[in-house]
Amino acid sequence: MRAARLISNKFLLLFSIVSIAASSLSAQTLTKKQQDSAYLVNPGQERIRKIKKSFAKSFVNFVGNDVSLFGSLVLSKQNINDNGITVPLNYLYNTVNSNTFNPGYSGGFRIDGIYKEKHRYSLSFAVNRISAGNNYKNKHSLSPFIDDFTHFKADNNFTTLSVAAHYKKLLPVNAMNKYKFYAVFGPSFDYKISSISSENLINRAGRKAIINGDFGAEFDNKGYYVLFAHYKLGTNLFQSALPVQLNRFEIGMSIKAKDLF
Repeated sequence: MRAARLISNKFLLLFSIVSIAASSLSAQTLTKKQQDSAYLVNPGQERIRKIKKSFAKSFVNFVGNDVSLFGSLVLSKQNINDNGITVPLNYLYNTVNSNTFNPGYSGGFRIDGIYKEKHRYSLSFAVNRISAGNNYKNKHSLSPFIDDFTHFKADNNFTTLSVAAHYKKLLPVNAMNKYKFYAVFGPSFDYKISSISSENLINRAGRKAIINGDFGAEFDNKGYYVLFAHYKLGTNLFQSALPVQLNRFEIGMSIKAKDLF
């Protein structure tokens, strides 16, 4: 009797081990359909799939999207109103005021495309090295003791990262099947990545963000290259004790990346 009971217990133990192994093997050998189902029920993956599908629907009307590299000469001048500065610092007016456009440079890439097959646009991303002439709107005098002076010395050499979105209007000039002329306009945004001087930190006069309104013209030579001339009128994005108006002329050329590489 004891031998029969021992055999029965061993048989039950062996059956349990075989059942566990079989279920484990079955879980590891899912069919392709089962694997797809398991993937779809994953909430994170399903959320990503929906986001990708939404983006595809949103940008289906944006076509073309040629990527070009560009470089430009940048002529800059900033108009400065220092009425809000009250610090007891004096700078000789003639040493800080030049009232000229000084040269700098810019480089980056742009994407040109068409929205709904009729609205042309460009998106550009650039690094800009600005060297601006200063035009102070106010000057103070304590004649005959002190020559004309100002209480503020603006930063006129700085580096920015910028992004611009321009609408391009095709102009009916000459044979448009050969050459194309565009009027362009739109907003742009600059953010200073260079450090702010101690003078510009006083009274929180220094500001890193600049918002611009752009307009200009572009010449497209059969898609080989684009010559452009843009004017940018910018100001502090956030309120400042020292309003600065930044004026820039950008003259440059862009070439499609696929023609360069």
